[in-house]
Amino acid sequence: MEQISKIANAGALSARDILDAFDIWLSERVADARAAGMDLAFHDSDFDIAPGREPALVGWRHMLLAPGACPPQGPDWTVYRLQDQGSAAKSGAGGLDQDGLRKALEALGYGAYLSSAKTG
Repeated sequence: MEQISKIANAGALSARDILDAFDIWLSERVADARAAGMDLAFHDSDFDIAPGREPALVGWRHMLLAPGACPPQGPDWTVYRLQDQGSAAKSGAGGLDQDGLRKALEALGYGAYLSSAKTG
């Protein structure tokens, strides 16, 4: 907690501000992953503090994973298995079919590109 307090004070943010920012950030990432039918992996990163921005603090990186896919390489990744892992194992763990890929890209804001690719 002392480490958090030192970092928080550098940006005029309290430990409560950091925890609230993480709550907002994580809730949004979980919603994105669920909408895409994916699992969520995340880890700490350097803090980006911008008072006035909502949330004022961002200090985490994330990646959406196909259900049952192996966690990313590297230290300190946390993986939230948000999807039915049984069906992933039956379909070839980590495999992403065309429908799953489309849903993931739409959830990330690339839906318009998918539509134009079909017509172009």
